Amino acid sequence: MKKSILNLGKALNKIEQKTINGGGESCPPRGCYYSDDPLNTPATLCGTCQDYHSLPQECQMSVLVNYKCFSR
Repeated sequence: MKKSILNLGKALNKIEQKTINGGGESCPPRGCYYSDDPLNTPATLCGTCQDYHSLPQECQMSVLVNYKCFSR
């Protein structure tokens, strides 16, 4: 049984493994906050709205951002 389970699928190389685990991106830590208003922010300000928009989409989902960064 163990051998049949081990033979399922194919082995992934290092690049493929990093893609799955997000190892290819260097995201800021969770809880980072992006805003253009430095006076009205939580404790950990990590950058401006422009910095937020330049992050990869995978990283944008794990940080906090001020609603004003999405003005029309």
